[in-house]
Amino acid sequence: MKLLRSTLLVSLLVSGLAGCTYAETAPDPASELSQPSSTPIATAAAVPVTLQGQFQSQGATTTGTATVRVTESSAFVQLEGFATGPGDGVRLVLSPGTVRPGPSGELELSSSTLIELGPLPLSGSSSQRIEMDPRMWEAMPEPVRSVVIYNFAEKTAYGTANLMETPHS
Repeated sequence: MKLLRSTLLVSLLVSGLAGCTYAETAPDPASELSQPSSTPIATAAAVPVTLQGQFQSQGATTTGTATVRVTESSAFVQLEGFATGPGDGVRLVLSPGTVRPGPSGELELSSSTLIELGPLPLSGSSSQRIEMDPRMWEAMPEPVRSVVIYNFAEKTAYGTANLMETPHS
C-alpha cells in the first residue's frame, strides 16, 4: 500500500510539473525605441548579424580589421589587412569584453571570458577567413563584443578588435 501511495504521489508531481511552462515577459516597446540603431552588442538570437572592428595592439603589434558575419546557414570571422606577432599557442577568440585603458593606462580586456575559435592559421596572408558553426553562435552565453588574438602559451592578448554592428549587406 505504501508503494502504491508513493507511486501515485510521484505521478501527480510529474504530471503537475509537465504542465508548467516558462513565460518570458514581453519587452517594453518604449525602451526599444530609446536604444540606438547601431550597438556594440550582438545577441545570439540576432541573425543575420555583421560586426566589425579595428585591431588595437596589446602584447604584440597587431593590425587589421576583424569582421564577424553570421547567417542562419554560415558563420565566420574575416581578417583583412591582418598582421600580428609570432608565437606558439596563438589563437583566435571571441569575448564579451572590450579593450580599454586599465588603471595603469595600458590596454586591457574588460572580461576574462574567452571563447576559442581555434589556432590562428599561419598562412602568411593578410586576409584570412575562419569558419565557425552557426550553432556555436546561438549557444554563446553572452553577447560577443570583441575578437581577440590571444597567445595561450604566454597568457597574453596580442591585440583586440572591439566590434560594432554594421548594416546588413
